[in-house]
Amino acid sequence: MTMKATPPLTTDTIHSLVPFARHLGVTFSTIEPDRVVAHLPENSGFATVGGGVHGGALMALADIGAAVAAVLASGDPTAAPATMQSSTNFLRPVHGAATAEARTARRGRSTVVDVELTDSAGELCALVRQIVIVRPATGQ
Repeated sequence: MTMKATPPLTTDTIHSLVPFARHLGVTFSTIEPDRVVAHLPENSGFATVGGGVHGGALMALADIGAAVAAVLASGDPTAAPATMQSSTNFLRPVHGAATAEARTARRGRSTVVDVELTDSAGELCALVRQIVIVRPATGQ
């Protein structure tokens, strides 16, 4: 039996699978089985009162990073992730661009992913823990 090779995940492939990530301008500098680093560009459209990045934009960045990490942890880059639970602790405002570093904390039926959100100066601004289930892609 011949196994079909799946291409590695890249920013472009993630954008094709998750158009919302493309819409936000999310890019990736690291896409590894236990570590994903995603970036949200500075955008005045993401601002909230006081000029910081809106918490919803930050949570979207964390969710995208956690979903990619969970898919990679599953070993099936074509699988479909679904966030079951998300907990966010905001520590300080983010001004400018944001970075999410997602690390797999536990693999299993439910994958636990911890995400650190930092600002453009590298300061820790939020901690996110997500529980993500990953299912085979539709049609498999």
